[in-house]
Amino acid sequence: MGMKFVVCDDDPVIRYLLEVVLGKRGGHDVVAVDDATQVAVNVAQHNPDLVLLDFMMPGLTGLDVAAELAADPATAGTPVAFLTGRADIEDQDFTELNVVGVIEKPFDTSTLATRLLEMIA
Repeated sequence: MGMKFVVCDDDPVIRYLLEVVLGKRGGHDVVAVDDATQVAVNVAQHNPDLVLLDFMMPGLTGLDVAAELAADPATAGTPVAFLTGRADIEDQDFTELNVVGVIEKPFDTSTLATRLLEMIA
């Protein structure tokens, strides 16, 4: 049975890759969002198993969005993972924001779905 993901990245290529790898190839339900301000609405609407956020985005960052989700009782229990090109965030503790993992860019498309599923197992 497939999982449900809400993914947000300002890069259309990354969004497309996530839709293909997790959705078309992985058989999961993927809601791709290009605007960080729309993530909370989509999470509340779709109730995903995991939210995958680009850590560095213009305007609201992935960290801002994770904090917004954690602060709202309707979305506070939703696991979050960060996508990032920055290796230095892996050592930070985001557990209070329900962050279950960090995926470094460029990511391995062949193992991405498995890694995400392991984070929420």
